[in-house]
Amino acid sequence: MGGGVHRWRIGVLALALGGAALSGLSGCKTIREELQPIRETTLTVARSGGEVTLSWIGMRGMYYSVMYADARGAKARWNFLPGAVNVRGLVSGEPIVVKDRVEPAKPRYYRLVQDGKPLVP
Repeated sequence: MGGGVHRWRIGVLALALGGAALSGLSGCKTIREELQPIRETTLTVARSGGEVTLSWIGMRGMYYSVMYADARGAKARWNFLPGAVNVRGLVSGEPIVVKDRVEPAKPRYYRLVQDGKPLVP
């Protein structure tokens, strides 16, 4: 998926993980890119070595998908994170948690996409 304009309604997006970040949000930047947000949702990213934990507070009936890119900018290639596509919020106010594996020194950027219906990747 290219870096063009997406038709999905997107909440708070993209937390960048620098290669030096070992755990927590140390060394991370928040990048906001909102297109007609349904509601503001904060994506929390924690990294320990090569394991990345992404979490957010879900809303009942909403569908969430996490996208990732290994670079920033207009030419960044955004992909859906396997196992984190069309994750349905079952209970409002409950956290939703997904995991990713990344080489410890490699940066990665994330987006959280949300909509009232499933996304078709």
